[in-house]
Amino acid sequence: MRRNSEHRLYCTGFRTGCFLLILAGLVYAEFNNPSPTTTLNATRGLTQTASGEAMGAGRLTFSLYGSWYQQKNAITNAPNVDAGIYTGNVSFSFGVNPFIDVFATINGFTSQNYDTPSGNGLGAINCGIQGTLPFPDTIPVRLGLQVAIIGGTSANQINGNNADGYNYFETRNNYDFVGKAVQSLVFGTEGLALKFHFNEGLVASIEKDKGLIMLLAGGIQANFHPVFTMGVEMNSRTYTKHISLLYDPLWVTPSVYLRTPWYFNVLLGGDIALSKQRAAPEAMRALERFRIFGGMVFSFDLLAGKRAQTLEKQKKEEAEKAHLKSRADSLAKKEFLLKASADSLARKAREDSVAAALQNQLQRQRADSLSHVADALTQKSRQDSIALAESKRQVELERSKRSDAEKQLLSTGLLLLDAVYFATGKTGISINSKPYLNIIGRMLAKYPKLMLEVGGHTDNVGGVESNVRLSQLRAESVRTYLLSVAPELSGKLSSIGYGMSQPKADNNSAEGRQINRRVELKVLNKEVLREYNP
Repeated sequence: MRRNSEHRLYCTGFRTGCFLLILAGLVYAEFNNPSPTTTLNATRGLTQTASGEAMGAGRLTFSLYGSWYQQKNAITNAPNVDAGIYTGNVSFSFGVNPFIDVFATINGFTSQNYDTPSGNGLGAINCGIQGTLPFPDTIPVRLGLQVAIIGGTSANQINGNNADGYNYFETRNNYDFVGKAVQSLVFGTEGLALKFHFNEGLVASIEKDKGLIMLLAGGIQANFHPVFTMGVEMNSRTYTKHISLLYDPLWVTPSVYLRTPWYFNVLLGGDIALSKQRAAPEAMRALERFRIFGGMVFSFDLLAGKRAQTLEKQKKEEAEKAHLKSRADSLAKKEFLLKASADSLARKAREDSVAAALQNQLQRQRADSLSHVADALTQKSRQDSIALAESKRQVELERSKRSDAEKQLLSTGLLLLDAVYFATGKTGISINSKPYLNIIGRMLAKYPKLMLEVGGHTDNVGGVESNVRLSQLRAESVRTYLLSVAPELSGKLSSIGYGMSQPKADNNSAEGRQINRRVELKVLNKEVLREYNP
């Protein structure tokens, strides 16, 4: 009867494997963002080795796992020989933000040929949180900390010796508190990568006479393809007061993940015992020879659409900036040509005036009468009037060609530098701001009588002193760059940081804070503006 049961189990496993291979063949195509591999608690990693990587903001994951092993050894406080033990769990995890994940697991168990009235029922309940340090993606190291509580709601511990049994934490009937450090080295992308995971943890139980349990785990994960992942882990569980890694639970776990582009993953794997046999006959085996397991994972990125919209918005803004830069360059070129033309006309007017004066002088020298002098003076006056009218026309033409920024500065004495950008908390000017500042510097050089101030302003996020210092440094950065464009502004351009003291909008809204984070140019001697606006 036992052989028939094993034969049916193996046939079922073979058919399941064939189905999964066919499924893998159907979806064997590149896709850009495969869902991550997960642990039995639905966090990132391999089956029992957590990863230092976060799930990601908005990532919601559900998993269903089932496992089976058969008791082969007669051991006290363990199932009888030939008993088949089935365990299963339902887990979920959610990425609260890019660095914090929460998770929960509900376990259950059932059995076959198990001589006990409590051979099935609810197992332990596991709830926890994992935090990950915000390391940049450019380095391969990922570090995190995981804390959890295991609710001992099981009616049967199943394995009652020490911390023995594959399902020790899945069928706890006492409460445990788990703290675990997790680290990962990640090389490559999620579609094609090699990852190394390491875990070190301690478990404290409220159960009497239970000491601290030390948990150690390490695994290698190879993402050969966005569809196909293999992993190998080694796990151990031992008491800190009597460390015995070779005799307490020690096992290796090979596993295979098949990932599809439909937010659906399949997992197959097994636990193989490495523990040595103890001398005590009542607890001679910490683990049975092997356990097999499988599961399904459903993972959804709830913020994928929002991230796509943000990316599209960024692309649109970059295109608009490029268009504005091109337009500004074109206007600057036209302004240069108009200025050159005006200079040429003024020079010609001066030359004509000098020539007329010389001619009149010769005429006065030749003339014998006052009428000739009067005629010469009348002619010179007429020519000067024409030259003056032409010069005024050119001035009016130049005024009509002023840029919007130029008009705003000369009419109001204030100009918002709305195309100057800084990274959050930084004072260095972004490369996208420099073309705009080049235009502003050349524009200011045209008005040498103006005394100008570069003022930096912030929102109310942060302390007063830090905001004043940040705004001062940003204003100085803009002033230094403008002087590099137009050195003749030296002595006419100052800078000051006002911090949050001069808001233009309500700091209680994101839009208001964005308006208040600004850099402005202010004319200090506004009486001079009348000379440029006759």
